[in-house]
Amino acid sequence: MGIKESAIKQFGSRAEAYSKGNIFVDGVHLSEIVKRSGVTKDYRVLDVATGAGFLALEFAKNAQTVIGCDITRNMLMKAIEKQDISGLDNTGLLLSDVESLPFPDESFDIVSCRFAFHHFPDPGKALAEMKRVCKKRMIIVDGVSSEDRDKSLFHNHIEKLRDPSHVRIYALREIEKMVKENGAVISELTHRDIPQDFGDWINRAGTDAKQAKVIEGLMRQSMNDDSTGLRVKLENGRLGFTYDTVILIAAIRG
Repeated sequence: MGIKESAIKQFGSRAEAYSKGNIFVDGVHLSEIVKRSGVTKDYRVLDVATGAGFLALEFAKNAQTVIGCDITRNMLMKAIEKQDISGLDNTGLLLSDVESLPFPDESFDIVSCRFAFHHFPDPGKALAEMKRVCKKRMIIVDGVSSEDRDKSLFHNHIEKLRDPSHVRIYALREIEKMVKENGAVISELTHRDIPQDFGDWINRAGTDAKQAKVIEGLMRQSMNDDSTGLRVKLENGRLGFTYDTVILIAAIRG
């Protein structure tokens, strides 16, 4: 099974859980992204790999038109449910692959991607397509791994054990390099720590109990020297860790 097929299977079967995950529903985080984006009422916005549509719908409160696209039909159905509840009528939702966007060049003022970049099998191709359809700014929001190569490899090994559709959580310098190679200029970068409860994180992905036990052992093992870079810790008997996430805004060169 290819990476894209794996992602469709993973997110299709876990759409309900992902549509309620704390890392996705954080309203403060969503509003911060939109505020930093510089969006205005006359902007057209595209949100790629929109999932349950959280960021697309937040943009829709502030933009003229917003399109959210995703390769997973079940996730888009969750986005449609949220759109119906929101009452927003300036949002369209589309089944589409980020590597082949069905839009003309420079169709959107802003193109965004939140917590999905690490699932793209060819991030360079995805960025090139995002840039192609964008006139002003691209926004990438995702977790970043440690700049220490061994920690990053161990972190990504654990992520892959939890979710087979995972490709790679990149170190920040790797994302910056890809953005620059695509001819965009990073204009703003903001870090945000997002704490995660281990049990919730495992349940969201639907990881089986045997695999979850292996992952828990590796996480506990990493506590001595932070060998994952995730700052794993035990609090009140519960295992937790912290994602270092970024809001990266890149201007499109004229």
